[in-house]
Amino acid sequence: MTPERRRLALHAAATAHRIRQKQQIAPDQPCCVFDLAETLGIEVRFADLPSAEGIYSPTKPVIIVSSLRPAGRQAFTCAHEMGHHAYGHGEQFDELVEDRAKRRGHDPKEFEADCFASALLMPKTAVLKALAARGWNPKTISPEQLYVLASWLGVGYATLVGNMDWSMNLLGKERAQALAKVKLPDIRRAVLGYDCKDHLIVVDRDWTGRPVDGQVGEVIQLPGGSVLEGTVAETLHADAKQRVVRANAPGLGRVLIHGSSWAHYLRVSRKQFSGLARFRHLEEVDDE
Repeated sequence: MTPERRRLALHAAATAHRIRQKQQIAPDQPCCVFDLAETLGIEVRFADLPSAEGIYSPTKPVIIVSSLRPAGRQAFTCAHEMGHHAYGHGEQFDELVEDRAKRRGHDPKEFEADCFASALLMPKTAVLKALAARGWNPKTISPEQLYVLASWLGVGYATLVGNMDWSMNLLGKERAQALAKVKLPDIRRAVLGYDCKDHLIVVDRDWTGRPVDGQVGEVIQLPGGSVLEGTVAETLHADAKQRVVRANAPGLGRVLIHGSSWAHYLRVSRKQFSGLARFRHLEEVDDE
């Protein structure tokens, strides 16, 4: 990274930290970026955008996120657009691209927004605390363990690998390259013990700081001994080590372990939900 790029990255991290601090989000905890944007007075909408990742308009202001992207990518896109807002970049239309690094390499505004998003969603302090709480070493971390961290932070597996490599310098180039090559179906199989074609969210006993957010059809692995309350998900499998559930209806539920303080809301939205973000978890009402 050039000295100028390093300066921009450090400034973006400081900007993200100030926003988290102002909203009383601890530096060692994750955040729901959609909820955060709303508290900052930024309207967030999901829309069917086949050729775009997201749009930012400063007039209202409003962020529009493609409803067609995976959940982790949606979160990063929203944080990216918040970066444009924080920097006053003006109206932005971020086209769908497969190589974000190539795009930000040509546009300083995109680089700033990506650095801001990374710092907002994946603070190094949070990653280090999560590793310490679980007794994991970043130099020897497995793909399955890293997937747990990505689930907790609400970001994509590959996004976290890249950020822990080039931004945090925690993995080492060879380890990062090896982790990046592992396919998600292989990780899901290793985590669950069987093949799973649907998106998987892993929630362990060290999950803190935010609700468990999922979409209808997604699979959620909960700790063994956990209890599911509400009708937004159904249990697929339960044993001493895990409870595996599938989100099956929009709404609000809860997961907890009796006899402990471990309890979290489970918020489920429709698959590829379109509309205002703050309404994404509303239960569906059958017409009379």
